[in-house]
Amino acid sequence: MPNTLFVWDFHGVLEKDNEKAVKVISNKILTQFGFTEQLTDKLNEEYLGLKWYQYFEKLLPNISKEKCLELQAACFKFVEDDPTILASQIKTNDHVVEVLTKIANSNNQQIVISNTRQKDLFWFLDTINIRIFFDDNNVIGVNAHQTHGSKIDALKDYLKDKNFKKIVTIGDSEGDLKLGKEVGAITYFYKHPKRNHEETQNADYIINDLREVLQEL
Repeated sequence: MPNTLFVWDFHGVLEKDNEKAVKVISNKILTQFGFTEQLTDKLNEEYLGLKWYQYFEKLLPNISKEKCLELQAACFKFVEDDPTILASQIKTNDHVVEVLTKIANSNNQQIVISNTRQKDLFWFLDTINIRIFFDDNNVIGVNAHQTHGSKIDALKDYLKDKNFKKIVTIGDSEGDLKLGKEVGAITYFYKHPKRNHEETQNADYIINDLREVLQEL
C-alpha cells in the first residue's frame, strides 16, 4: 500500500482556463433560450467553483431550478456536439506535469476527484494529456451537477478498503478544504496567482505554486 494519497481537484488546480470556455458556452445557450442576460468576466470569476446550473441560478434568480438544470443540460449537449471551444481553451496548469510525474515515481498514490460527470472528467484529462497519471479507478467524477452525490461521500467510499499513512488534498475552494478535513488530510489551498479566491480557515497551507505540494513526499 502506498504511504500517502494525494487527492487532486481538477478545475482550477490541475487545469486552467476552463472558465473562459464556460463563459462563452453559457452565453451562447442563454441567447438560444431567449435570455438577454449574459455572463460577464466579473460574474464568471465570482461564480467559479459552482456547479454549472448554479451559474444560472445566480444570474437568473427569478427562474426555476428546473429551468436552470435545463440550461445546464443544453450546455453539456453543446460541448458533446462540438467540444472545440472547450478544448481550445483549457490547458494544463503551471508545473502540473512535473509534480504529477514526481508523485507517480514515488511510493505514493494520487487520485483526481471533481464535480464533473465521469465521462467528462476522462475527456478533460485526455484533452490536457495527463490521464496517464491516473488509473481508471483513481478518476472520480461526482455527478453533483445533477444534484446528487458529493465529493466527500465519494472520497470516503474510495478510502473504505485502504489504509494510507497520510492523505493530502489539493483544491482551490472551501469545499475542497472541508473535504480534506473530513478525512483527516493535510489540506493545500491552491490560489492561482492571477485569480481572486475566497478566504479560508481550513487550509494547512496556502500556495500559488503546485510544486510546494512535493514537500509531502
